[in-house]
Amino acid sequence: MRLRPRVMAALAALALPLTACGSSDGATDSATEGEVTVIGYAAIFQDKYQKAVIEPFQEKYPNIKVTFRPAQSSAEMLATLRSEKSSPTNDVAIMDTSVAATGNSEGVFEKLDPKAVPNMKDVTAQGRTPGNFGPAVTYDNLVLLYDTKKVKKAPTSWEALWDPAYKGKIAIPAAPDIQGHALAMITCKMEGADYRKSIDPAVKRLSDLSGSVQTWEPQPDSYSLITQGSATMAIGWNARGQVYQDTSKGKLGVAIPDEGSVFQVNTINLTKNSEHPKAAQTFMNYALGKEAQKSFSETMFYAPTNGK
Repeated sequence: MRLRPRVMAALAALALPLTACGSSDGATDSATEGEVTVIGYAAIFQDKYQKAVIEPFQEKYPNIKVTFRPAQSSAEMLATLRSEKSSPTNDVAIMDTSVAATGNSEGVFEKLDPKAVPNMKDVTAQGRTPGNFGPAVTYDNLVLLYDTKKVKKAPTSWEALWDPAYKGKIAIPAAPDIQGHALAMITCKMEGADYRKSIDPAVKRLSDLSGSVQTWEPQPDSYSLITQGSATMAIGWNARGQVYQDTSKGKLGVAIPDEGSVFQVNTINLTKNSEHPKAAQTFMNYALGKEAQKSFSETMFYAPTNGK
């Protein structure tokens, strides 16, 4: 099933909801000059973001050098930022909103200056963060991934994960990975329960699935396991799934089950005590702008957060 950027924006509305700075060392920092280190997702995200956003930004702002520092997950990013909280080496962080909220409450992140990041006002309502903390920079949703050579008809229900035909050939990133949490939310809904009150029904149902799961920690990731033939079915994010569907020439299939999905938001955040807050916010403003949003959506199929 092909999902292109214009479809992604509409899908976001249908999915289940997942619910003042100063330089510290006197180093050069202005809105048009400085160095910015961005910590974000590794591998394909890094490659695509570098080409679609960072390189065009540096053409526009040649005196701001941007370095992308890869991490495997939002949890890993937060751990890194916590460890260097008093003297951060990262200026900007792109991570899941649920993890970023923890960073906001712990003082890991700084509020943005609306005058320095005017594109914040164009972020759609569901992507705005109270208190001028980092807003949404991408929208995505959870999907079923499958090997089209072995699964001839696209799955229409999350129940496909419990199909004995795929026993031992299923890959699921377990919690604390965000995908594991998302699947638990979906499973709760399937069981007629409210995850905000209790996840016990999901825990029981997912326990029943354990005998069919090949791995709860896919390496290097679920997408690769399917394209390599090691797994037949998995869960993953739509944006990455669409890219792997293209690069695998259709071997990896992407399906959105009839029960719906979970809406996933990545926010872009300014680290507190950043040495380059002005240059960092110039980059953040660009990343939230219409040009960068369009470029990354076309490159990696995330739904844009800029409503213009």
